Amino acid sequence: MTSLDIRIELPAYSHSFAIQVEQWANIANVKHEIAKSCPGNPRPDGQRLIYKGHFLADEERILDIWKSPDDARILHLAVHPSAWTSNPPSLSSSSPMFPASSAQIPTSVRPASEQAFSQYLRAHTPLLASSSNMSLNYVNWKHHVALQTLLNGVSTLDTARMTDPDWWRSVAVQHLHLCGWSWPSVLDEEYPSAENSGEGLKYEQVIGLPYLSLATPDAAPTPIQTHALKVLSVTFTILTAPSPELPPLPIATSYSTPYPINAQTDLNEHLQQLGLPPIRLAAGQNFNPNLHVNDPNHLPGAVAAPAVEIRAIPLRALMVPLIMLVFRTLLLLYFFSPMKRPFFALLLSAWILYEAWGTLRVVIGDGRVRNPRAVDLNGRVDNNGRQGPADRRDAGASYVANRGQMQALLNGLSNLNLHVEDAVLDGGLPVRPPSLGHKVKTFVSLMLLTLHPAVWDYRRAALRRREGRLRTEANIREAAMQNTDGQNAAGSPGERTEDETRVKALIEAHERRPTWVKEYVHRVQTTDWADDV
Repeated sequence: MTSLDIRIELPAYSHSFAIQVEQWANIANVKHEIAKSCPGNPRPDGQRLIYKGHFLADEERILDIWKSPDDARILHLAVHPSAWTSNPPSLSSSSPMFPASSAQIPTSVRPASEQAFSQYLRAHTPLLASSSNMSLNYVNWKHHVALQTLLNGVSTLDTARMTDPDWWRSVAVQHLHLCGWSWPSVLDEEYPSAENSGEGLKYEQVIGLPYLSLATPDAAPTPIQTHALKVLSVTFTILTAPSPELPPLPIATSYSTPYPINAQTDLNEHLQQLGLPPIRLAAGQNFNPNLHVNDPNHLPGAVAAPAVEIRAIPLRALMVPLIMLVFRTLLLLYFFSPMKRPFFALLLSAWILYEAWGTLRVVIGDGRVRNPRAVDLNGRVDNNGRQGPADRRDAGASYVANRGQMQALLNGLSNLNLHVEDAVLDGGLPVRPPSLGHKVKTFVSLMLLTLHPAVWDYRRAALRRREGRLRTEANIREAAMQNTDGQNAAGSPGERTEDETRVKALIEAHERRPTWVKEYVHRVQTTDWADDV
């Protein structure tokens, strides 16, 4: 069976690596291979592989995903925080494309002859690959070997040496996949035997230039020379291709004016011919003193038109409060029938209009003064928009105080029962589980309170903070249990002692918790957040 190279991208940790699987493999086999190759060794049940925007199921086969050999085999990996069996890859230690210490290409090719062209190859061939990056060293080595084989008529793979060619081949494959190219199979084919193949083609160097000229145009190439020409046709294309990091060249565009404008033509008349509104001076704009008195555009008596303010309406911010208003209205109509109580129907209609108008004022902005500098503390409007610094500070402080009180009220409503639950989690006292009546009362209260979007957002953020802390503690406990086999942690003895003390305190605090609290912690650890599902 032929193995396939698949590139795995882990965007959450800026890490990428390559794996090899068989053609008949499915996604479950890929996950097991990732668990072996990826730093941190994530469990297969906590992995999610994404391809072209959708999650891949475990039973999907590799051949069904990439039906064309030209497709880039790249998968994106998402790992649940509880699936890491060891430390995940850090953001600062992402896997490089090639070693930073390799300053030279690790190739050492024996010259085929003493000709000047062979010396030129040894001196200048590495420049082809270094023009883009070091990841094309394998292609550059194949290019050099093919040139020497074409000159001698004998394969030089036995004498040409390259340190770790398999690793450099995988680097070149990844580079071509990132450029959107597929790996040419001719670079992996073996050279045919040179026995009993005839003289073949003969080349000679152009005098004074690093080029080859065909000396025997009537001769037929040997099989080994034919293969070398196939390799060169691929390597020349790859090594001379422009780097994908280069920005595209700017394209110069030209346009023509369909209507020539004369300097002595009235611009407003010209705009009227085009069907456009006339130009008017804005408030406070001065006339151009450089215009001639007889210029038709010099209109000292023109009346400045008021500035037109066109604002975009935030539909999302407007629709959510209106939808919540509809829900509250339906809830009232369920308990009170307006057909039997006309007075209640009038009150309900007035309340709906008031709430809708308040929503429009808050969202669109008509409820506030357009120019806050034009209003003093007594509510009087200054036509000139002048206001003292003290008035501006007092008005801003009043607005901040009112907004702070509202935020404190919403925050208090959203933290219903959270402080008591946190005390149960951290205290470790034998507390009974909540009764059925407590659960029903809490459910009804939260259902009514979270009808307000701000209360819903605050409570969701508070729950995410608490569950994140519980997941972190659970991961620390699991890591400590896995390291009990005698492995010593890195660091000084004092730091290891402090870490062991903190881990021991976490384990003891968790063991003191009641059974129903431990079940809640386990459910938090093994369940995804609703926003991530």
